[in-house]
Amino acid sequence: MFHTIEKYKGPAKVLLGLIALTFVGFGVSTVAAPGSDYIAKVGDQKVSSNDVNAAVQNAQAQGVESTPQSLFQSLLQRAYLTEGVKSNGIAVSLEQVKKAIVDDPMFHDEKGQFSKEKLNAFLVQRQLTEDQFVAELQQEFALQNLMSLAQAGNLVSDVQAQQLLNVMMAKRVVRTITLQPSAFAAGVKVDDVALKAFYTANKKQYVVPEAVQFEFLELAQKELADKQTVSEAELKQAYDKDTASNAAAERREVAHIMFAVSPDADAAAKDLVKAEAEKVLLQLKAKPDNFSALAKQFSKDDISAQKGGSLGVIAQDGSRGKVFEQAAFALAPNGTSDVVETEFGYHIIKAGTAVSKATFEQEKPRLETLLKQQKSAQAFVKAKEQLAELTFNNPTDLKMAAKQMGSEIKEYQGWMGRETVAQAGLPATLTTALFSDEVMNKKQNSDVVEMSPDIVWVVRAKEVRKESADTFEQAKEQVQRDYLNQETVKLAKVKAQKLLSDLKSGEKLALAWSSVEELSAEQARSALPPAAYTQMLKAHPQGDKPAYLLLEGLPAPVIMEIQAVKLPENILAEMPQAKQLLVQNQTNGILSSLIVYLQKQIPYKEGAQKIESEQD
Repeated sequence: MFHTIEKYKGPAKVLLGLIALTFVGFGVSTVAAPGSDYIAKVGDQKVSSNDVNAAVQNAQAQGVESTPQSLFQSLLQRAYLTEGVKSNGIAVSLEQVKKAIVDDPMFHDEKGQFSKEKLNAFLVQRQLTEDQFVAELQQEFALQNLMSLAQAGNLVSDVQAQQLLNVMMAKRVVRTITLQPSAFAAGVKVDDVALKAFYTANKKQYVVPEAVQFEFLELAQKELADKQTVSEAELKQAYDKDTASNAAAERREVAHIMFAVSPDADAAAKDLVKAEAEKVLLQLKAKPDNFSALAKQFSKDDISAQKGGSLGVIAQDGSRGKVFEQAAFALAPNGTSDVVETEFGYHIIKAGTAVSKATFEQEKPRLETLLKQQKSAQAFVKAKEQLAELTFNNPTDLKMAAKQMGSEIKEYQGWMGRETVAQAGLPATLTTALFSDEVMNKKQNSDVVEMSPDIVWVVRAKEVRKESADTFEQAKEQVQRDYLNQETVKLAKVKAQKLLSDLKSGEKLALAWSSVEELSAEQARSALPPAAYTQMLKAHPQGDKPAYLLLEGLPAPVIMEIQAVKLPENILAEMPQAKQLLVQNQTNGILSSLIVYLQKQIPYKEGAQKIESEQD
C-alpha cells in the first residue's frame, strides 16, 4: 500500500494477504441496527460486506482470482488474529508508529526531510484523519509482530531443503494422450425423457440472472489535470525553490518506461509484470530508436508516457528513489538500462546528457506537470463533492449533474449482471452500486463509485431485468448440448480408466501419444490444475517401468506417462530460497493452529449482512 507497510511484510502474507484492506473506506460510520452492519463479528472485530467488496476490488487490481467467500474467510482470519494480538498484550507504541511515518520516503521532500504537506495530501486522498491513520498502523504493526513471533525458532535442515528442491526443480520426461469426449457421442442415447430429467436436476443452470442496462457520469483526475493552468510566476517560484534545495546535486535528462506493481502484489503477480517489462526491453534492443514510441504504448506513468517517457532533468537527490537514481546516473549518455526494480514496479531507464544546472526552460515542462498534478488532486476532491451533491439533489436523472459538471452522459452497452462486472474488469464497488435498492428498484442515481484512485462514476439504471428461469422448451437446445457433454465425458472417463489399468499391467497398446517432452515443475504448475499437478509430483517411475496416471480436474480425460525424473545437478544456489519457503510454511502452520485455538476462545456472532454471492 505504501512504503512503511511494505517494509513490514512477513512470511505469512499468504495467510494474511488482506493486511492493508482496512484503509479502504476506513472511518465511515452509519447508524444501524445491531447486526445490520456486519456479516460476522469476532470479539470486537466486525467483518462487513463493504470489507469483502473492498477485498474483491483489491484482488482484481492485483490480477488475483479470488471469490468473495475465500476473501471473507481471509478477513475472518485477520479478525481472529487481531483479537489474539489484544488478548496477548502485543502492542505498538504511538512513538514507534509516528517514527515509521516520519522515516517513510513517501512523506519526504526533495531534501529527504519529512514533509507534513505530503502526509496531509495522502490523508486527504485516502479520506483519513491523522488519528485514524496512526491507529490503523498500530494495529497493522502489532499483527506483524505476532507473525514475527510465529516465525521465531523455526529451523530447517539442509536435507529438508534438498528434498524440496528435488521435487520442485526436477524435470519429468513425459508424454500424454487425450480422450476427446466428442468421439463418444455415438454411444449416447438422447431423447426427451432423458433431457427433461437432466433439466429438472440442473434447473439452476437455466436461470437468466438479474441484470441492468445503465448510464453513468465519469469524473477523472487526468481530465482535470489537463484543464489546470499554471502561471509563469508560479513556475519561476517552483524553479527557484527547487534550484535552491538541490544546488549541489548532479543533474541529467532522464526518461523511463514504467511497469507498475501494486505494493501488495504477490510473487506471481510481480513476475507477470516483470515478464512484460522484459518483452518490451527485447523490442527496444532490437530497435533502440523506438524508446519514445514504446513509452507511449506501454508505460504506466501516464504523464511521462505522453512525452515519450521523458521525466525532464532530474537530480540525484533521492526524490525519485535511491535505486532509480543510481541506475539512471550509472548510465552513459544516451544509454539504456536493463529492467530495474524499485518500490513502484519495474522500469526501463534511458539517460540523456548530464547538466551542471538545469535552466528554467529545461525544467519548465516538468514543473508545469508537477504543479498541474498538485492542483488537479485538490480539484478532484472538490469535483467529487460537487458530483455527489448534484446527483443526490437530482436523484432521478443525470442530466442536471452532467450540465453543471460539463460532462457527457455515457452508456454501458449490453446487460450487466453480478458475475459480468468482474469479467469486464470492473471493480466490486460497481456491483454494490448497480444492485443496490436505490439503483435497481427505485431507479435513482447511485452514490459516487470509486472505480480507481483517480476515476469515479455515478450510475443510473435504464433497464432492469429480474432473475427468471427458462422453461424446458426455451432451454431445450442448451439442455441437449449440456447433457451430451456430460454423458460423453462419462464414457471417455470409463475408457480412460480401462486404458490406464491396461498400461499399468504392462500391456502394449497402440495409442496416439503426444511427442515426448521434458516438463519442469514450474511449467506443470502453470499448465495443470492443482490436483493434477500434485498427482504428477507424487508419481515416480520404477526402474525402466514408466509411471501412468489419469490426471484429475481437466475437462477431458488425459493419461500421462512419466518415463523418467531428472533431478537437478547443482542446487546449492537455491538452498537459501528453499529454506525460506519451508520456514514460511512452518510459520503459516503455526498461525493456522493459533487461529484454531482463538476460534475456541473468542466469541463469534453472525450479523444481518450477507456475502455478495449469497444475496442472489
